[in-house]
Amino acid sequence: MSRFPAVAGRAPRRQEEGERSIDLQEERPSAVSIADREEKGCTSQEGGTTPTFPIQKQRKKLIQAETAIKYMTDGCLLKHILGDPNLTKFSVIILDEAHERTLTTDILFGLLKKLFQEKSPNRKEHLKVVVMSATMELAKLSAFFGNCPIFDIPGRLYPVREKFCNLIGPRDRENTAYIQAIVKVTMDIHLNEMAGDILVFLTGQFEIEKSCELLFQMAESVDYDYDVQDTTLDGLLILPCYGSMTTDQQRRIFLPPPPGIRKCVISTNISATSLTIDGIRYVVDGGFVKQLNHNPRLGLDILEVVPISKSEALQRSGRAGRTSSGKCFRIYSKDFWNQCMPDHVIPEIKRTSLTSVVLTLKCLAIHDVIRFPYLDPPNERLILEALKQLYQCDAIDRSGHVTRLGLSMVEFPLPPHLTCAVIKAASLDCEDLLLPIAAMLSVENVFIRPVDPEYQKEAEQRHRELAAKAGGFNDFATLAVIFEQCKSSGAPASWCQHWIHWRCLFSAFRVEAQLRELIRKLKQQSDFPRETFEGPKHEVLRRCLCAGYFKNVARRSVGRTFCTMDGRGSPVHIHPSSALHEQETKLEWIIFHEVLVTTKVYARIVCPIRYEWVRDLLPKLHEFNAHDLSSVARREVREDARRRWTNKENVKHLKDGISKEVLKKMQRRNDDKSISDARARFLERKQQRSQDHSDTRKETG
Repeated sequence: MSRFPAVAGRAPRRQEEGERSIDLQEERPSAVSIADREEKGCTSQEGGTTPTFPIQKQRKKLIQAETAIKYMTDGCLLKHILGDPNLTKFSVIILDEAHERTLTTDILFGLLKKLFQEKSPNRKEHLKVVVMSATMELAKLSAFFGNCPIFDIPGRLYPVREKFCNLIGPRDRENTAYIQAIVKVTMDIHLNEMAGDILVFLTGQFEIEKSCELLFQMAESVDYDYDVQDTTLDGLLILPCYGSMTTDQQRRIFLPPPPGIRKCVISTNISATSLTIDGIRYVVDGGFVKQLNHNPRLGLDILEVVPISKSEALQRSGRAGRTSSGKCFRIYSKDFWNQCMPDHVIPEIKRTSLTSVVLTLKCLAIHDVIRFPYLDPPNERLILEALKQLYQCDAIDRSGHVTRLGLSMVEFPLPPHLTCAVIKAASLDCEDLLLPIAAMLSVENVFIRPVDPEYQKEAEQRHRELAAKAGGFNDFATLAVIFEQCKSSGAPASWCQHWIHWRCLFSAFRVEAQLRELIRKLKQQSDFPRETFEGPKHEVLRRCLCAGYFKNVARRSVGRTFCTMDGRGSPVHIHPSSALHEQETKLEWIIFHEVLVTTKVYARIVCPIRYEWVRDLLPKLHEFNAHDLSSVARREVREDARRRWTNKENVKHLKDGISKEVLKKMQRRNDDKSISDARARFLERKQQRSQDHSDTRKETG
């Protein structure tokens, strides 16, 4: 990937005209790694052009006038389009890893197609777009972009031997307790295979940290004089890799290990396509991935662990053949491959909430969000649900047009409901209460739950102590306490040694700074609303949360079960990790951040509220028809109503025509001539019957 912009030769030439090339990456670590490699390849002979990677706000200072290539995530480009809809500052857009089919990438496909169709007066020439993918349906994508040309660039892939370990079968589709099997296969590779680094694929941070811990325990007991097949090996370097890690920690996975040490990287799916780690010869494929799916019964997005697709599995195995021949160990069986794994990744746009995306389109003056040019059109139900949620947050009005609040909300890298709560706090001049919470909810789970039972009890006790400092009755407040205590400590990393993820907290610090700057700019606007509240601090916090989370309100029904108040009445239970777990009988009304689905539907990150705080908000969940928020839907409803009315009138006219015809016949039958003729016919028939009867009697006599 890093060679493509240079080979294309676009960036240096366009730089003289004040334009740049941009390369999009799906994941933050991949943008960092590619920018690093590109920078090393840049020379002074190219005029000093340098690449930058504006992934977070603090990286904007790196962008200079001589910058020719910018590396960023797809989300960063979508934010850029809000201020520059015609992308006048760029001449070439390169979308890498397009087969990931993230929600943002699919929206970018549609926006770029519209740019092709509408020549911008501010552009000297048409924008050029390069879409790069390893496994995507290329003919379909080419047709979407007006039958654009397809170029096949063969990769340097060495042969990879694949082995199905048969540790997971079709019956285990719902059973993801495979960590022990993953660790065993990984250690077998370390002991029995020749030198070469290992890449292990798992679903998320918790599994990765747990596997690292188990693998470290096993590696400590290895006797390298007797247990290892390759006598050149003296140790195992175990490194985690997931999205919320700091940049310095991400860079460690690309460094070569010391002599005699085998490197083992345990990673999420970002290492399947987005990252190239030199030295990998062995891949362990766990067969599962975390995927966000919309649950229509709950009306919420649920993060679920599902089998990967076959195309993803091929991408994973290919990592073992980048620099030399290798092996891929699939812990599942061939039957699992055939019966449980789809051929391709299901695009996010067909399975997740579209609320943030629809708001972005509305802010770009694209009101016809139903007929927007999607590569794969989403279910209309998801679009209408997004419009409904935006209306409930006052981001759009009843006609479906974006409001002043909606224009402010789109700037925040948060879900709309959380943004709404933050802005409510800012209007009350108490954003300091909400910003740490919003930042903590934007990163992965900060609580470490160790595998060892003894350490597990110690961690649970530490977590209970932190919850008690927040009052012991509000999970949102617990997050704020952790944030503030860690940040104010003299040694934040050391403070986190007590079973709190320092990596996640460090990420939360960055997010909080970004949110604080956005709020500062927002409050400088002359029309920003100001409110006052005289109640205690803990109450104003919960009231602000209610302003955004009123869709996630539940009321206790029977025992420890709560029912949501969004019209579905779905039963939910408080998650065992909550400080309110086993205190359900003391509660009446709660709000929650998200739900997890395992054996039950659990509400996670919970706090109690009062009914009067949401009494005026709950009717917004039921008071309107979602079709009213889409001009297209309204037009279709009007046309449908007109068709129904026309059909009704036609039937009425038909009935009227039949009635008039019947009436005319009745009128003809009831005039004097008709009556006289009818009487004559009756007498004639009567006389004929009498004559027939007389003739019959004569014949028988």
